[in-house]
Amino acid sequence: MPSSIKKAVDIANSRHARRKSNLAVAEGLRVCNELLDKHPEWIEAITLQQDFADSTDGQKIQSLAKSLNCKTKVLANRDFTALTETLNPQGILMTFNKPDCQLPEQLPDTFVLVLDRIAEPGNMGTILRTAWAVGLDQVWLVKGGADPFAPKVVRAGMGAQFTLQLPIFQSLKDAKQHFEQLGGKTFWLTLPNATISLFDQDNFDFNQSALVIGNEANGISDTTLGPGVTIPMPGHAESLNVAQAATVFLCEAVRRQILK
Repeated sequence: MPSSIKKAVDIANSRHARRKSNLAVAEGLRVCNELLDKHPEWIEAITLQQDFADSTDGQKIQSLAKSLNCKTKVLANRDFTALTETLNPQGILMTFNKPDCQLPEQLPDTFVLVLDRIAEPGNMGTILRTAWAVGLDQVWLVKGGADPFAPKVVRAGMGAQFTLQLPIFQSLKDAKQHFEQLGGKTFWLTLPNATISLFDQDNFDFNQSALVIGNEANGISDTTLGPGVTIPMPGHAESLNVAQAATVFLCEAVRRQILK
């Protein structure tokens, strides 16, 4: 196995090493196709399993990579499997350089989704994928959660990271200050015990607002920063999964035609 490829993948799979190297890994055909389509300039190297390289999809990838002047390596099946985190790899992964997460200079026309230290990679990726699906173009992140470009998050996001702007703030307070500096109106906090329902169109408004989704275990890091809004739950469950809750809020924005 080429040592340079293994080193690049090992770096991308280590959170500590990623901070130093700025590398990340995309794995699987759909995710890699999104990266090739949206940001081929980010790609550092393409690694293919021999069986995949010989397939029709593999030939297409190699042809496109050649036209884009992307470095490509084909590995024996066993060597490729040793690089991946999945039990049944699809035979393709790309090591890429993460983009600079610069703070936005203007608010979106719709609203800002803020993820306050979402810790579980699957939840983070699912929320980003849903945000992408409903038409958001940026999601603000508060430091302390999962790396949006960690391998598991990239897989769960299915390419959302290659479309969304993902600025990272040191704290939720910093995110609110930046939001207000850009002219934002209301900084809504999703709280289970809030009295305002997201279905209450008279009292809950998405426009020119921010919507904060809190950490799975600890919720919003500072509940004094804005008014609360909740999802009504007539049943007896204590809470919803955070990715499910984010989906409910985002689909309500679609229903109201805030996102369309």
